[in-house]
Amino acid sequence: MSALTAHEPPFLANEHHRLEPATVNNSGSRAGHRSAPLPTTGAYPPLVAIVGAHGGAGTSTVARWWAPAADCGQCWPGSPETTQLVVVAARLCLPGLIACAERLREWHIGSAPEGVDIVGVVLTAARPGRIPAPVRRYRAVVEGLTEVVWEIGWHDELVERELSELAVFTPSDPEPPRRSRLSHAVPADVHRAGSELIDAVARALNGPTRKQDSENTP
Repeated sequence: MSALTAHEPPFLANEHHRLEPATVNNSGSRAGHRSAPLPTTGAYPPLVAIVGAHGGAGTSTVARWWAPAADCGQCWPGSPETTQLVVVAARLCLPGLIACAERLREWHIGSAPEGVDIVGVVLTAARPGRIPAPVRRYRAVVEGLTEVVWEIGWHDELVERELSELAVFTPSDPEPPRRSRLSHAVPADVHRAGSELIDAVARALNGPTRKQDSENTP
């Protein structure tokens, strides 16, 4: 079973989609900071860092699937030498969503490293089948804290594949054929989310502040 849905939040505070810090409740938990630049594992440096909201969030799988992404573990990318655009990853379960909301609140109140900008959240299924009602309700909390949420469904074949065997999405790839082996093509929901991610990164890189900065550069 696989599915992809993208949800827009009911409000945005500014061009960076950051809420006013005084309006955000945070438990005080903090993610680590990665001071080293992100590695380049493909032909080009990564465009976005995948930051896990918790252990087992699927960062390595998502970063493998999306060629323009790099696995940042559970740490914010603190080095300006490589991308500081972030997708927060979490499992679609109540503990995963709670941890994801904590990471998003941490960014909203300004506790992430300077330069970090969140472009969205990717939620990967914790099990096949229907999503329980409490999980759906808390997912709405996450949706209210970020610009976009991508949801990747359950894929049985993952349990029998090594990470290095998985196919990789690149922005120029055509839509994958239905029911392809994961070693031959990424799942359709991963492809759609990857395509939308590229658009989100382009919007982030050409946002009002960055555009104004470039125009003011002599």
